[in-house]
Amino acid sequence: MGAGGESPIVDAMGRVGLPAPLSELAAREWDAVVIGGGHNGLTAAAYLARAGRSVLVLERRDQLGGACTLERPFPEPGYVVSPCAYVVGLLDDRVIEELGLRERGYRVFPTDPGSWHPFEDGTSVAFFRERERSRDYLRAQGFPEGEIEGVFAYADVFERARVALRKGERDSWLGPSPTRAELEEMLGDPELIGVVFEDSMADVLDRYLQDERLRGALCGQGVIGSWLGPRDPGSAWVHLMHGMGELEGRGGSWGYVKGGLGRVSFAIAQAAQDAGAALAAGVPVARIVAGEGVELESGETIRARAVVCNADPKRMLAMLDPAEVPAEFSARVEAWKVRSPVVKLNAGLTRMPAFAAAASPATGGVEPTRGMISFSTGLEGMQDAFRACERGEPAIGFVELYFQTAYDPSVAPEGRQTMSAFCQYAPYELASGDWDSRREEIGRMVLDAIAVHVPDVHDCVEHLEVLGPPDVEQRLGLTGGCIFQGEVTPDQMWERRFDHRTPVAGLYLCGAATHPAGSVIALNGRNAAMAALEDLG
Repeated sequence: MGAGGESPIVDAMGRVGLPAPLSELAAREWDAVVIGGGHNGLTAAAYLARAGRSVLVLERRDQLGGACTLERPFPEPGYVVSPCAYVVGLLDDRVIEELGLRERGYRVFPTDPGSWHPFEDGTSVAFFRERERSRDYLRAQGFPEGEIEGVFAYADVFERARVALRKGERDSWLGPSPTRAELEEMLGDPELIGVVFEDSMADVLDRYLQDERLRGALCGQGVIGSWLGPRDPGSAWVHLMHGMGELEGRGGSWGYVKGGLGRVSFAIAQAAQDAGAALAAGVPVARIVAGEGVELESGETIRARAVVCNADPKRMLAMLDPAEVPAEFSARVEAWKVRSPVVKLNAGLTRMPAFAAAASPATGGVEPTRGMISFSTGLEGMQDAFRACERGEPAIGFVELYFQTAYDPSVAPEGRQTMSAFCQYAPYELASGDWDSRREEIGRMVLDAIAVHVPDVHDCVEHLEVLGPPDVEQRLGLTGGCIFQGEVTPDQMWERRFDHRTPVAGLYLCGAATHPAGSVIALNGRNAAMAALEDLG
């Protein structure tokens, strides 16, 4: 245990340095070397080490965690921010239990309300952990009973699909992906099959709701991190993907990790180290040598029977000798779509801002910042914003806000608050200018979109960080700035996502581009470790 009460890796914010001089690491022959110390690479390392294998993790940055890490981006050191990942909801219970993450400091605050959605007319929608409380809130806001029942009938579609895919005879996220025929048999309902493979958010909403406020509040969940609008086929699956987990025993729930989301990675790293894995940060890999190991940028060769790659497939391909890669696999990697329309904003605040819709007596005193807050320009407005994005123009049609300090004041200086925003749409390549010349302008666009519902937000901002897709790519090594290592539309999911075994001798993939999905899940790393262990014998 470290001085912070969790672990030495937590205390060091993931800056682990080297476990030994590189010459000593290169003198050994390892069972497995893991490229990339993101949460999935660390998970793979932990399971391999628990099975008695000798494992070395090589992270190019000086800090572990990948996109799920913690940084101090502002002049005041009391601010601790997870720059790209904000809440937890898909982290698998198996991994939490098997790796003992709670014993290594993992604590979570489930949000309640789970979500809150303000509208410009002063009304709002809130969804609580208790369904009856949500019904009462909607009634107090003046929604008719038919629409209220429609909201829950709509929600039940996604819950039925989650249960069918995660709670039946087989957990579809564990191990290799089921085939489409197997998935259809598991779902057993044409409507659920449509949600998984074809439907748009608009298709599903049209079946259950007429109120444009409710449709606008809900449609944003189908585009998160994805290159599509709510009328585009496959957006219903994007929503379902984000609801496929359980948090503290409740399906589809999300929450804040005590100390920041990066502590998930740090707890996994501690589990890996405790099991005997060696963790090395600040060590970039230059080349993967099929069947032999890896070559570092500094020139050393690390010999290993298996190479487990947490980098995205395009980065992995660039590290391989083309002669060692089957042409069909190379073509598949090159065609893999990694477009990102996401701009992320992290802010240090002098105080909590005031939401205009929260002033209504009909809210019953609900504090919006204790939920995930989202709002949009409506279903049509969001679709128009996406079309603008396709033309290279930033247009903020959807915003989701997170206030970690509403539950956990430890991540900000005393009396200060944090706010993070996940926003769409802003493309990697801008039709006019570039991100360096327009970052401040796009940041203002985001704040102006927030100010529609939070008039005093500009006055509250003390520090601001704006990250577009090129910033995510440069900082974290994610091609295209895609936080999922590949788009999560149905044409790149299930058996169309990458398998953990590659056709290159001794090479495995464990990152978010593999089955089951992107996000902080950790099953990707577990699945890859199980495949490697089976092959190692």
